[in-house]
Amino acid sequence: MNKEQLALLKELSETHGAPGNEGAVRDVIARHLSRFTDIQTDRLGSIICAKKGTGSGPRIMLPGHMDEIGFMVSAVTKKGFVRFAPLGGWWSQVMLAQKVRIETTRGPVVGITCSIPPHALSEEERKKPVDIKNMRIDVGASSDKEAANRFGIRPGDTITPVFDFEVMRNRKMLLGKAWDDRVGCALFIDVLKRLKRVK
Repeated sequence: MNKEQLALLKELSETHGAPGNEGAVRDVIARHLSRFTDIQTDRLGSIICAKKGTGSGPRIMLPGHMDEIGFMVSAVTKKGFVRFAPLGGWWSQVMLAQKVRIETTRGPVVGITCSIPPHALSEEERKKPVDIKNMRIDVGASSDKEAANRFGIRPGDTITPVFDFEVMRNRKMLLGKAWDDRVGCALFIDVLKRLKRVK
């Protein structure tokens, strides 16, 4: 994998795009392909990048989806903690102490997933994994009013993990988020770039 391909994977992996809020990912794709493909969007937010050929052969579609599994704000507690619901399949054991980003109309707000601390639980409760419905996001707000009025957090705002892309010690291995399906997005961008001078 060359530097340009790694840079593209990094950009796509680190871009935030929960279901229903994929505009930033769409912008990345458009920026890479607008110079040599015809770009259209639909009412659902899809992006279609078409490269017309001169041959009479079949049309080929390279599909991929832009969104990533994430969360949605469901409520804010009186003490300012954000309650959330999953958008996609999450295993609760991997969720605690994750840095996340809430997309608000006033811009992104970062926080960390948390739960009742172990010393405040019974011995029996400490043996069980924490369910997502009992987790919260700490954004540093002291009340629901501060979270809403100062930070702009509202029910329905989307949430995604914050995770830096990194090439691992074994250079063939990469660390990142949203591989499903940002790898697919990177592949169709790369294929179209390679075909830009092919008629």
